[in-house]
Amino acid sequence: MSAASLNAYLAERQADPAIRLFAATTAAMRADPAWLAREDDPASALFLAEEEPVALSPAAFEATLAEIEAAEARDRAAAPEGGDPILAELARLPSPLRETALDALKAEHWRVGGIGIRRLPLAGRGETHLELMRIEPGCGAASHAHGGDELTLVLSGGYADGHGHYGPGDVSLAQGDFTHAPKADPGEPCYVLAVTYGEPRFFGLIGFLQRLGLFRAPVRG
Repeated sequence: MSAASLNAYLAERQADPAIRLFAATTAAMRADPAWLAREDDPASALFLAEEEPVALSPAAFEATLAEIEAAEARDRAAAPEGGDPILAELARLPSPLRETALDALKAEHWRVGGIGIRRLPLAGRGETHLELMRIEPGCGAASHAHGGDELTLVLSGGYADGHGHYGPGDVSLAQGDFTHAPKADPGEPCYVLAVTYGEPRFFGLIGFLQRLGLFRAPVRG
């Protein structure tokens, strides 16, 4: 799927709050000019296209640096000291997503999504689901296809799915009969933000157990 096609895909769905948060988080992750210059940067391109160009003031660069430093200070303040390491990981999420994830955790426990996989539902409307996933190093999802589209943004760490490798800021789109088995890289947990339309169709024993709902029980901690 070309960058232009994915850009159009996101633009067509901007009425969906899940897509808006997904696109805003992607744009936040790709604030580096190197990302904005990439041809495969549809989410950031979408947001930039919506902005009216303005002339930069002489102090614009200093003001931007001050905003970044203030945001980093808020991140440090949000991170618990000597507390739950997963809460500390959530406190380091991009700002458009961080507050949503922390609020969701107050009302919802992590759910099991497989061996070494935790899922935190963030929003849902009909068959649209937005969730944060935490995948332990070397763990991954069972091979599956898709009943609807699955849009995935890597927040930290990385994963390979047999078709490609994805790192922080990368977006993948799986549609229809596209079959893959994402597996996290070794070294650190992989966090992803996923928007799915409909339920994935899993294969094998794990898929059978997930269809029974055995991986939907809440996990504390």
